[in-house]
Amino acid sequence: MEFAILGPLEVRTRTGNRIRLGGARQERLLAALLLNPGGAVPVPRLVDAVWEDRPPATADRQVRNLAGLLRRAFRKADPTGPPVLLTDGRGYRIPLDDHGLDSRLFADTVARSRRTAAAGQQSAAAAGLRQALSLWRGPVLDGLDGQLIDAGAVPLDELRLTAWEDCLDLDAALGRHRASIPELTGLVADHPLRERFVGQLMRALHASGRTADALTVHRRFTGRLAEELGLDPSPELRRLHLALLTAGVDPQPGPGPAGAGPSSGPSAAGPRTASPRTAAPPTAGRPGGPADERAGTAPAAAAARGATDPVPGAEADAADGGPGPRPGVPVPVPVPAQLPPSLATFTGRDAELAALDTFAEAAATVGDRGPGPGPGSASAARICAVSGSAGIGKSALVVQWAHRVRGRFPGGQLYADLHGFSAEPPLKPHAVLARFLRALGVPGEQVPSVPEEAAALYRSMLADRRVLVVLDNARSAEQVRPLLPAAPACLTVVTSRAGLAGLTARDGARPLALDLMPAPDAVALLDRVIGARRARSEPAAVAELASVCGRLPLALAIAASRLAERPGRTVADHVAELRDSGNRLTALAIDDDAASAVRATLDLSYRTLPAAARTLFRLLALAPGSGLTAAAAAALCGERVAVVRPVLDQLATAHLLTHEGGDHYRLHDLLRLYAAERAAAETGRAVSTAARERLGDWYLHHADAAARLLTPHRRRIPLDPPGPWYEPPAFTTAAGAQRWCESEHGRLLGMVRAAAEHGPDALAWRLPVALWSYWFTSPHLDDREEAARLAVAAAVRAGDRSGEAQARNDLATALGALGRHDEMLCELRLARALFTSIGDRVGEGHTIGNLGDHCLGTGAYGQARLHFEGALTLFRAQPEERRDDWAIRVCETNIGVTAMLSGRVREADEYLHRALDRHRSGGDPVLESITLYHLGDHLRRLDRPAEAAVRLRQALAVLDGTTRNPRLRADVLAALVRLGEAADPPHARGPAGG
Repeated sequence: MEFAILGPLEVRTRTGNRIRLGGARQERLLAALLLNPGGAVPVPRLVDAVWEDRPPATADRQVRNLAGLLRRAFRKADPTGPPVLLTDGRGYRIPLDDHGLDSRLFADTVARSRRTAAAGQQSAAAAGLRQALSLWRGPVLDGLDGQLIDAGAVPLDELRLTAWEDCLDLDAALGRHRASIPELTGLVADHPLRERFVGQLMRALHASGRTADALTVHRRFTGRLAEELGLDPSPELRRLHLALLTAGVDPQPGPGPAGAGPSSGPSAAGPRTASPRTAAPPTAGRPGGPADERAGTAPAAAAARGATDPVPGAEADAADGGPGPRPGVPVPVPVPAQLPPSLATFTGRDAELAALDTFAEAAATVGDRGPGPGPGSASAARICAVSGSAGIGKSALVVQWAHRVRGRFPGGQLYADLHGFSAEPPLKPHAVLARFLRALGVPGEQVPSVPEEAAALYRSMLADRRVLVVLDNARSAEQVRPLLPAAPACLTVVTSRAGLAGLTARDGARPLALDLMPAPDAVALLDRVIGARRARSEPAAVAELASVCGRLPLALAIAASRLAERPGRTVADHVAELRDSGNRLTALAIDDDAASAVRATLDLSYRTLPAAARTLFRLLALAPGSGLTAAAAAALCGERVAVVRPVLDQLATAHLLTHEGGDHYRLHDLLRLYAAERAAAETGRAVSTAARERLGDWYLHHADAAARLLTPHRRRIPLDPPGPWYEPPAFTTAAGAQRWCESEHGRLLGMVRAAAEHGPDALAWRLPVALWSYWFTSPHLDDREEAARLAVAAAVRAGDRSGEAQARNDLATALGALGRHDEMLCELRLARALFTSIGDRVGEGHTIGNLGDHCLGTGAYGQARLHFEGALTLFRAQPEERRDDWAIRVCETNIGVTAMLSGRVREADEYLHRALDRHRSGGDPVLESITLYHLGDHLRRLDRPAEAAVRLRQALAVLDGTTRNPRLRADVLAALVRLGEAADPPHARGPAGG
């Protein structure tokens, strides 16, 4: 289909047949979709477009009916064509990759023409802009009205006017002054307060020998501006007026030949003034047209444009006769002021603003004393590279700060968006140099065409000036380096999504990396946009909204603006919509500004990545939680760590991943959602499943390795060998294993949850069982119970009776730690029955021993002893290869505890000391620390406090040096306090003995 909105709404098939739409409501619906080209428009927005402020109760259903009618109309008109109207999340979109839209063609043609102009091809650029403007048949969506349509027309109308202005500037540069006067006269009449058209008409009249008429145009404009708006003309128009007055009094004819090239003398590149050009006699022009029409006004135009009107160079096109005679005009020294407006909603970032202030002060000190003697001594203070992920607020921060300090730079402020990460191709350094040079007063025809010469002229122009240069949205250090001033008094601030390490290493730049907004600043930004009163009425919802937006400034601004548009809506409702939305990234978009959507900004970063980095980025979404290690990332890819780590660093440099130090990396919430979206679109199901299984195997084998160190003699579940990509864990001690489990706790639980949801079930029950040695000493009792319940459910689904028995036994111990003894007893009975039915006598012994723990917890000490002795009998009866030594020692320790609680002193003393010797000789710090605690309690009961304190401090020494069992540590410290002992570090009381 071919859609046209630059005029009355029209739809035509590929063969040119026009499609008649079924009434105004269908037209409004289609108009709303076409004003958001390629993006999804949610149903509530479409309701607003169709009915404005008075929708019926059935509006949502009617919108869907209208969409269905449009689909049928399009299918009927072109049965073999690609789909036109797609359902997307909570709304609809038109995929414009398969269809045409005149507004998109217009924007693309304008952008291409501007690139052509930047490359110095003025005639081709002007022709391209004329071609783009010819697409307009009238006002946008002529015949349709409404707030949404009117708002959507504004950016297109503005782009049309700026394209017209650019085109007329190119015409002027090509010497087409007289021909443009009728067109400009009409444009000024239609847009009487459009200052750029006024200036263009004044220059065209002057170049055509009608300076008096040009001054009249100025007088009428200034009078109307003052009368209607109470404003004065801009500095640029005032400079142009002054230049024309000077030209009218003293034309200063000169002897230079027509069409002379750029001057090579010193005055052409002087740091303070641009040398005025003198015109040739009227007879010097090439025949073929009136001399006054061929006359150029480049010096006056350069003076008038200053910093805000960077028109391409004034070389004449051969078909138009080349530059002719031009009156000499003195040119004032331009002071560029190119900073874009700062954001009214800018909030927070106090630490970063202070860092930039410190940087500026250091630069000022260096600039005042001149370049230092060593390499980088001056430049290190003159360049700051601000980096961060898409939407993090780099540009907003730098522009806000630049406006604050602009008074320190009397030489002006230069600004360029380098399009490093945008829909437009990155700007070439030479194109930016040409803009800067023109802003500094160099006539367009005198800008060197050789990049090195342009860079040298640029440095010369800034040699004695204090100028602030802001280079926004840079792609690489190579793009930035030619734009760096050499003068010590100048300051350069670069923003980029890339780290620009080359600027730091080679050019001495100071890096400043932006992270997500702190939570209070994120809330303050929302308050500022939606209003403090509204925010104070729902403080919890506002804080939750900041969290849902990932504390990303762009997402916060979008969410706040959508709330501001709907004052009757609660913040809590908006949060619920974002949380319930099938695609939060779609909801975090501005209807009339698709380029500002969170997804669009992330797309630009993602598309610049190498293929390997894009693949890894997508796979990262499959990992549980927001962070992972390099080794876990390698498991996802099925590669060795040495292969994957450089790719992780590429993602971190692109700020699509945060390097948190060591081998740890993190994806913030919205990046994780985006990675999952890209994975769903670009990574096949088989690839994703294989990656999840590799990661699960990696966690399972690491958990098993940790268990072998924490409880070295306990029975293990059998595991299949890992793949060739697997590398053993870095930890080699019980303390290291404990630290790994603690650092990975959230991700281990997330892995269990993911396996329970997506499979495989074998992993969902094996991983919690392998983690029992960690759970046994962990303070995360609720997580331990959750993991055990998920394990039971997975084993039941898999029909694995052995797995179910072990999972139920582990669930019972988790319930016992929580003090829920009745539930514990129920699970133990089920587990024992399962172990008995499959003939697993060791497993049955575990459940019998745990029944003893249950009895201890309920005070049935005699019954507890019987269970422990029964379990011991089972364990000792097993063949050597199947014997569970660890379980035997646990039972012996527990018999000693039972004897102590029952008052059998000698038996308790014998069992506990024998158990302690066995734990120490077997290298089991978990059971050693537990037994030392019980010995301390035993000695306290015997009223031997000094000996009890020694044992308790020994327990602390083992805990602090190895397992760091937090629950047991708290019990030991409480016991020391009851003894009247200070819980000082063991070394303060002498070495641990015993």
